[in-house]
Amino acid sequence: KSKRWLVDTLKSLEIDLGMVYLCGGWYATLAPMLFNTNLNVEKIRSFDIDESCASIAECVNKVNVKDEWKFKASTLDIHDLRYNNFSYTTKRSDGSEVKLTETPNTIINTSCEHIENFHEWYDKVPWDKLLCIQSNNYFEIEDHVNCSYDLQAFHADTYMSRVLYKGEIELPKYQRFMKIGYK
Repeated sequence: KSKRWLVDTLKSLEIDLGMVYLCGGWYATLAPMLFNTNLNVEKIRSFDIDESCASIAECVNKVNVKDEWKFKASTLDIHDLRYNNFSYTTKRSDGSEVKLTETPNTIINTSCEHIENFHEWYDKVPWDKLLCIQSNNYFEIEDHVNCSYDLQAFHADTYMSRVLYKGEIELPKYQRFMKIGYK
């Protein structure tokens, strides 16, 4: 529901996404949702620290992996990402490595509640990038190390120079917060 909310909001804002970095992308179920819209999505790169995620994400996005890597998943700690001419090593399907150098237009992180040292990551995001972030107030999960108490706290904790959208939705066990804008 929260990923559908993000996609629907981006569609209503009619924003060109260009090259997208999914931070903490997990299985990258968001990627096909974005590709199946009229949004301008050039490519999507999904980064997750869990090495078991990349192969599953590529299976979920097989059509776009085969389309000249319109989608590509890599195992990488998002704290190591850079957002201008970033060079990193990823793996081909045969296990061999290839180095890519890319610059995203859009940075999406729908799992801010999981990010240790969140401000260290957030501070590395450049001011000129479109940023789409989500978090929640579900403190009961051990891996939720960066929850926000409410939308106001999430908003205050994630400064943007131009906010295009901020809101929340009620889910069965918690509230989900979202913010879209330019840092």
